[in-house]
Amino acid sequence: MSLKEIFKLVLGWRLILILIAIPAMFLLAPRPRFTTVTALPSALNLSTMWSNFDGAHYLKIAELGYGFERRTDMDYAFFPVYPWAVRTFNIFGNYLASGLFLSHLFFILALFYLYKLIILDYKPKIAKSTIYLLLFFPTAFFFGSVYSESLFLLLAVLSFYFSRKNNFFLACLFAGIASATRVTGIFLWPALIYEFWQVYGKEVKVWLTPSIVWLLVPPIGLISFLRFQFLQTGDPFFFVNYQTDLAGMAGNKLILLHQVFFRYFKMIIFMDHMDPLFFTVLLELACSTLIVLVLIFSIKKMRPSYWIFTFLSFLLPTFVGSFSSMPRFTLVLFPIFISLALWLERNHPYFKYAYYLFCIIFTAFAVIFFTRGYFVA
Repeated sequence: MSLKEIFKLVLGWRLILILIAIPAMFLLAPRPRFTTVTALPSALNLSTMWSNFDGAHYLKIAELGYGFERRTDMDYAFFPVYPWAVRTFNIFGNYLASGLFLSHLFFILALFYLYKLIILDYKPKIAKSTIYLLLFFPTAFFFGSVYSESLFLLLAVLSFYFSRKNNFFLACLFAGIASATRVTGIFLWPALIYEFWQVYGKEVKVWLTPSIVWLLVPPIGLISFLRFQFLQTGDPFFFVNYQTDLAGMAGNKLILLHQVFFRYFKMIIFMDHMDPLFFTVLLELACSTLIVLVLIFSIKKMRPSYWIFTFLSFLLPTFVGSFSSMPRFTLVLFPIFISLALWLERNHPYFKYAYYLFCIIFTAFAVIFFTRGYFVA
């Protein structure tokens, strides 16, 4: 697929999301605590609705810098690269407009390089199917919102793409930026170490080439942010403690994966099924189950570096005892969508139709809830 084809595809996808969101302005009252959309339908809402929840924090950080919260230091829980990009490339003189533009630009480039990465191993048909599966995923609208998902996906894909091209300088450089974009960027590090081992062999002496120095770069982004948080809040792991408090879990208690699944099964059974939160819980459980199944059944089929990155990225958020935001975290785990494309290709077309139907229905609900200020991921 060419860059032009992907641009047209993303443009069509964007228009469909807007067409879903417009009726929601007339059908569902906004939840004002987490959104800046007006109670009455307005053309302005067509842009502000894509900066709800974390998007508002990214915009505030871009405009005012860290420390604007003063009372809670909540802004220190958000990694810096995306808001820095919005602030630096504020080409429209409006942070919201610039953020939306950059998110779409990053997404288009991410899909382009993802296609180039996949065809290194598979036929173009699988690469195209992967991109379609990603676009149809129920929470894919985050790629076109004021969120860091599109930027992180681009950085992760570029890290793997250049490692496959044996350019470990660029691969590690993008991984270093990714680790300052979100915490799971650090898991590109072991993945790249594996790719380095694949290129230079098992002998330690062979590893001792000048290129090995680049493997020191990926953690620099995260280490720099930890240092910044320590200087500003006195706690280098403030963002970890914030997420733990948000999940309502004890920070000194490790929650195992099977315990999280058990907790969600209880919620599915006993919570009010008419509560909008039920949709979120159901989506969180569905996404987590999908990841686990792919990791189990593709352990010998998925490229090991992909599997390492996906497994560690999935496991870390579950330690707080929740799958909260997992529908959003799933988006950047592109190996999941490659494996899904391969599985659907091998099976009866009815499975593909059923999957896309499920995604379309859940996308409609997810877009409606998110744009009206209801938590989705």
